[in-house]
Amino acid sequence: MSGTDSQSLLRPPASNIIFDSEKDRGLDRADTDSISSVEDEKHDPDEYVKLQTTEQELSTSTDQQPKVTKEHLACQRICLGFGCIFLCAFILVASCLIGHDISLDKLVNITELNLETGFKVEAGKQRLREYEFDVTHRWAAPSGVWKKMMLVNGQSPGPLIEVNTGDIVRVKVNNYLSGGESTTIHWHGIHQRNTTWMDGVAGISQCGIPPGKSFTYEFEIIDQRGTFWYHAHSKVQYTDGLYGPIIVHDPDEKLPSDTDIAAERIVFMGGSFHAYGEDLLESYLQPSSKWAPSMPGVEPLPDVILINGLAPFTNCSLTSSTWPSSKPPICDPSPRRYMTPMTNGTTRLRLINHSSFTSLYFTIDSHPHLTIIEIDGVEVAPITVPGVYLNIGQRYSILVSPTHHPAGSFAMRATIPKSCFLPYVPYTSSILESVNHQGTALLSYSPDHLNSSSSSSSSVLPITSQNPNLNIPQNCTDLPFSLPVPLRAIPAYPLDETHPPSKNTHEINFQFQQAGPVNRIFINRTSYSPLPNTTQLWLSLSQTFDDNNNNNNNNPDPDPGGYNNYGFPLNQQVLLLPEADKTVQVAINSRDVMEHPFHLHGHTFQIVAWGPGEFTAGSNPNTTWNLENPMRRDTLTIPGLSHVVIRFLADNPGIWALHCHVAWHMEAGMLITFLERPNDLKRLVHDMDPSIRELSRSFCSGEKPPKTKSQKT
Repeated sequence: MSGTDSQSLLRPPASNIIFDSEKDRGLDRADTDSISSVEDEKHDPDEYVKLQTTEQELSTSTDQQPKVTKEHLACQRICLGFGCIFLCAFILVASCLIGHDISLDKLVNITELNLETGFKVEAGKQRLREYEFDVTHRWAAPSGVWKKMMLVNGQSPGPLIEVNTGDIVRVKVNNYLSGGESTTIHWHGIHQRNTTWMDGVAGISQCGIPPGKSFTYEFEIIDQRGTFWYHAHSKVQYTDGLYGPIIVHDPDEKLPSDTDIAAERIVFMGGSFHAYGEDLLESYLQPSSKWAPSMPGVEPLPDVILINGLAPFTNCSLTSSTWPSSKPPICDPSPRRYMTPMTNGTTRLRLINHSSFTSLYFTIDSHPHLTIIEIDGVEVAPITVPGVYLNIGQRYSILVSPTHHPAGSFAMRATIPKSCFLPYVPYTSSILESVNHQGTALLSYSPDHLNSSSSSSSSVLPITSQNPNLNIPQNCTDLPFSLPVPLRAIPAYPLDETHPPSKNTHEINFQFQQAGPVNRIFINRTSYSPLPNTTQLWLSLSQTFDDNNNNNNNNPDPDPGGYNNYGFPLNQQVLLLPEADKTVQVAINSRDVMEHPFHLHGHTFQIVAWGPGEFTAGSNPNTTWNLENPMRRDTLTIPGLSHVVIRFLADNPGIWALHCHVAWHMEAGMLITFLERPNDLKRLVHDMDPSIRELSRSFCSGEKPPKTKSQKT
């Protein structure tokens, strides 16, 4: 987004959102006229949308206190004047706290998702990329059903962060959420080298940003390139819309030499619920949920699958299976689909799965040959596939060519592999069944698009092929672990074979267990719960370690299986990685029949071994090893009742989470952390800007941070 003027922040006409009629482009609500002026004001880039992408050399940062807009002040005056006593006052207060309805052309930023930002890809000059995020509650209907959403600058997916490798990213997050909700933002896949306190994980690297407060994240993109994303990492907030793309360019990115990429597009896909996420979470964690009263621990199925923030929903008589209600929500049955324009050359589609429960299988009608060139920010030798399986948090770049395709529109489909979930869910979703358990969008080869890279054309040709009943693979696994070959070859990191074995070697087991009346998930003997008034980072700093980084506050000998809390509460499992720059090996054993997507913060890991059953210290004859040039990524699928062994280097001091990316599972305890090089971490925190440290700690205690003229972040 560098090099663009302020006009580029305004939303273009909604030519990439397909409706049945013109009336569906805006709000189909009785109070449309009364809020239109407010919408215009809220989205004036000089007044409300504070996304800043100025290219400048490193300089002083901005103040941490959020601005109070005229709308917020007006809401406060209304609330005080009416006293919040009568029903009309209650409605006004709700409107103030939650925000006004937002139309689809403002909810979805077409220019950014089509990567038509005029960004200059370059190397050798570090630039500061600044953004400002206003996080608010708003009402919107991305699938035709009006729901309370959590948006960034009034949009979902949130604003694009587009940088070159080596750049510094600075994002000021202003929390305008209602209902006392705090929030954090995690930068998924970004290593946060030597800045673990910027990782954005509530209860681990920071306490949540309280309502009415701001926090500025700042981190450097070091030796990374590819497709990433950001999302809320507090409870299940991202399932309500708080997520967005991060694209890291590199002129030295390794791409197929025989391919000239003419354009790039972002394709976000993921499940969405008609109910509010925190309401679903509260019910899920109870002995009896609203959707499975007789079985605790059953996950909610999404109501729709969004592609780039939209989904067609044409039958308002169907009600949500996960949140039955005697009062059906306001519903507009007009179909909504995102249209991705193609050019007359090869297009790179950057695929991202933002679901909270379901993996997805991505296909394009009449396009049997999709070429994978990047997986989780790692360039790979081209792999041709008919479709791409993406688990939660995973990213793939694929190449699509217009060769042999006439002008027309083809359906892009994101389909739930039913065997991965439905056997374990004792109820059905009539909404999902009505759309074949898939979301759809359009890939358009219109004459205008084939002759130009512009997406401003409003011409939409009919879908040239219908293929709703695809042959979706049901094995619920990633590509064979030995198939992807990283183009930047790195042999498996060598394991220290000394005896006793390295302190950087751990083995973990996860399983579902009944804990009283509720179903929890345990890794080894711990079911994680977020710390309420502190973080693992601050607790780790209060402990002492000897010269070998052994913890002196409790038993220095960890229990078998890598289990050791090192002075943390019993609902925290923190595994020590004390040996600097040495190989870390973690064997993950699944004792559950369902597949699980595991994500590691702070590192890209190597997948060095896998097989059915448990690892059993390497004695399992069914274990397959790949030590030559193993695949590297940050999010992988652990198949049911199997094991996977990963390796990475202990070269990034910090506190790093390893967790299942099913949002409901993480909240039910499926998370552990690695305390990497604790003495080095102490030195880093000691040397960090004291104003950042004190501000972050004040969010935990509720104390007012000290006043400073400038808080560099």
